Amino acid sequence: MKLAVLIDHLRSRGLDVSVAADVLEIEITGLAGLAEASGSELSFFADVKRLDELRDTQAAVVLIKSEHAQQVEKCSVIVDDPYFAYALVAQYLYPKTITPGIHPTAVIDSSVTVPESCQVDANVVISPGVEIADDVWIGANSFVGSDVSIAQGSHIYPNVTLMENVKIGSRVSIESGTVVGGQGFGFAPHAGSWHRIPQVGGVIIEDGVWIGNNCTIDRGAINNTVIGKNTIIDNLIHIAHNVEVGEGCAVAGQVGISGSVKVGNHCIMAGQVGIAGHLTITDNVQLMARSGVTRSITESGVYAGFPHEPVSDWQNNIARTKRLEKTNAKVKQLEQQLKELKKQLED
Repeated sequence: MKLAVLIDHLRSRGLDVSVAADVLEIEITGLAGLAEASGSELSFFADVKRLDELRDTQAAVVLIKSEHAQQVEKCSVIVDDPYFAYALVAQYLYPKTITPGIHPTAVIDSSVTVPESCQVDANVVISPGVEIADDVWIGANSFVGSDVSIAQGSHIYPNVTLMENVKIGSRVSIESGTVVGGQGFGFAPHAGSWHRIPQVGGVIIEDGVWIGNNCTIDRGAINNTVIGKNTIIDNLIHIAHNVEVGEGCAVAGQVGISGSVKVGNHCIMAGQVGIAGHLTITDNVQLMARSGVTRSITESGVYAGFPHEPVSDWQNNIARTKRLEKTNAKVKQLEQQLKELKKQLED
């Protein structure tokens, strides 16, 4: 594909792109990292730690900010956000496509109408009362429970389970192995035994959400569990019943969010963050890896540690901890000096 086509695509998405006219006919055969790119591939530069790779790259074209363009011996395409531009190019070169049709082994209830534009693969089970919009793909061996709705353009990958009363917005991707709408962890203790509380709420996944592999998002106990628009969820995440996650959040691997937590908009949770139940987290909060949230967070900012604290306080405490051995040795030395001084005074 000629570079000119990719430049037109970036401009159609509203990006301000600067490139020399005499290079628009360069043929681009694929994408690659700076170090791996060949003379016909496109790459990007967005990390100053990779300056050596930038200087040595064999890439035919590099997406780059203007302040670094002089570092590129070959063709550079100047954009304000090279990483975002790279994402748009990758989406254009490798679009998600579906092949409309229903596999003969799919089991679809007679009450369900599947639009002709949809793809339903082998061994899919679709229960009564399901509503499916145009351009939906449901991968092999997936189960769709009763009264589920899937809006336009959503992709349900193989081996996904959507339990009853799950609402999937448009352009949602749910990767393999994920279960949405399973029973929440609700039990009442009595006389030394645990008694299950049926979870009667549902799950709402809003537009543009991406959910990774092997996640579990539990149905609400009474109200719905909600995942807000354009939130991205990594692999191996557990989101408990009645959780509400706001718009534009990012949740990294192995995060666990306990029941009835409310997370604001544009929050980021790094790997293995744990959040105790019934807490509220305001907008624009970033939780560093392995943070343990034990109380509500009412101020935006970056937090770390267990229990969580502002990251500057956490860093200071870590620094003090690393000095404990030296401090202990110094205290012992002072104690010995004090002991010797006391003896001299007594003598």
